[in-house]
Amino acid sequence: MAEVLKKEMIHVYDRFEQETEEQILNGSLKAGDCIISENEAAERYKISRRSARTAIEHLIAKGLLVRHPGKGTFVSLLVSGSGCPARYSITVILPDLSDVFLLTVCEGIQEAAAVCSCELVFKTSHGDVERENQNIRHCLQNKDAGVIIFPNYGRGNLESLLKLKEAGIPFVLIDRKFYDVETNYVGVDNTAGGYMACEYLIKTGCRHIAHLYGTNGSANNERLDGYRRALSDYGIPGSEKLIRRFSDLQLSFNSRSSRFEPDMEGGYENMKFLLSQKQLPDGVFAGNDYQALGAIRAIREAGLRIPEDISVVGFDELRFNRYLEHPLTTIRQPQQELGKQALEILVKQLQNKLRPPEPVSVILPVELVVGETTGKVSDQN
Repeated sequence: MAEVLKKEMIHVYDRFEQETEEQILNGSLKAGDCIISENEAAERYKISRRSARTAIEHLIAKGLLVRHPGKGTFVSLLVSGSGCPARYSITVILPDLSDVFLLTVCEGIQEAAAVCSCELVFKTSHGDVERENQNIRHCLQNKDAGVIIFPNYGRGNLESLLKLKEAGIPFVLIDRKFYDVETNYVGVDNTAGGYMACEYLIKTGCRHIAHLYGTNGSANNERLDGYRRALSDYGIPGSEKLIRRFSDLQLSFNSRSSRFEPDMEGGYENMKFLLSQKQLPDGVFAGNDYQALGAIRAIREAGLRIPEDISVVGFDELRFNRYLEHPLTTIRQPQQELGKQALEILVKQLQNKLRPPEPVSVILPVELVVGETTGKVSDQN
């Protein structure tokens, strides 16, 4: 008799576990749904609370359920729409994949994704804001778990980002942010970097320092601010004539519908303009390494020497810098760390989806890397 009762208890116990698992696998219970409590399970299936707890623990071990103390037990967010256990599916939206800087950021995202068990989908906009918005809209339609966005410059995707917020889809911006909209953001201390670059040029004896500014956006604005602060702190008069912007140029778009970031051609053309002026700069702070390389070409074509006649400092420290014939003096960004931090922020917020998190902002430090494109620091400075 005791043996028969034992078998019946096991049968009833199995039924609770099996039915719950079946409901998850056929989609009746979806990711994030709360299942019945141990008390409710015990009453419905005529089993003890201990048996109900054991069944739930088995489903947790299978990755189908997750327990949130004080709130209840929920279908795991790692369960896909089909009900099968799956990884977080995260879309990464980029302006371009031909850019060495962006590729290095992606390496950081991929490294963190491997640890956090995430599946990544990469989408590019080729520098086109409308295509970027299309990619964001696709994430909305697809109800992606989360999104990482390296935006094009400007505010052309602001409306799409607000729709992501309204839909409750967590996302992280890398490098470029909106000062008036709270979002998750990972970037570097661009103001400090601009200050370091200009200050180093000053310490090497430069007094007529130009700046090659990129496209309007938070990162370039902050680098410009750092440049201006350094000039002010060292009592060196600044001049708007020494600031050349990408918008000052009329360049062809080649195969792309727009340019999302100044490249070597932009740096080259803007440097040629500065060299056509009556008073030449003796130092140049370029907003990125690509512009710095373009500027160097223009300087050398003009028959001038680097750094004897004009010193050049870039920003980024792209991975090929050390292999250049004359490595750039530049500001190093922790490029892989940018991607890694973005992915980790997103995963933490997905894991705590029941409690809407406050936006997270991470600012990583930068450092000066001294190469061969600047003179030696003068003891008199």
